Amino acid sequence: MSALCRLSVIALLMPSLAQGGELAGVWQEFDDQTGKVEALIRIEKTADGAYEGKIVKLMADVAGENARVCGGCSGSLRNQPLLGMRILYGMKRKDSQTFEGGEIIDPDDGKVYRCHMRLSEDGKTLEVTGYIGISWFGQSETWRRAD
Repeated sequence: MSALCRLSVIALLMPSLAQGGELAGVWQEFDDQTGKVEALIRIEKTADGAYEGKIVKLMADVAGENARVCGGCSGSLRNQPLLGMRILYGMKRKDSQTFEGGEIIDPDDGKVYRCHMRLSEDGKTLEVTGYIGISWFGQSETWRRAD
């Protein structure tokens, strides 16, 4: 068997190594103050190869919490329900673990930030950094892949 054939077989048997870490899936986002899971975000790959994320579940401590809206958002998103809202878009793969070039909306205040993401080696955690200007001056959160 030629070396090229062996490499092809290995790539087929180990798709995660051939394509890098997979960003698509459901991720847990945590409240900065309490550390509790605040929302579930589903990240999917779009037809153009970018990634986008929508809120698919809000963890409600209070009855009616799932009816929350984005009062701080502007334009067509103003006062739209958070549940189902696209808060992440335009993320492109830079390398096997890094994604950049997109934007993220903070649903608490409606502000839009540039975004950079780094997937852990095991694919179970995702460092999400929202920033204005230079990413060094941004704020990062760690999301965990939901089971």
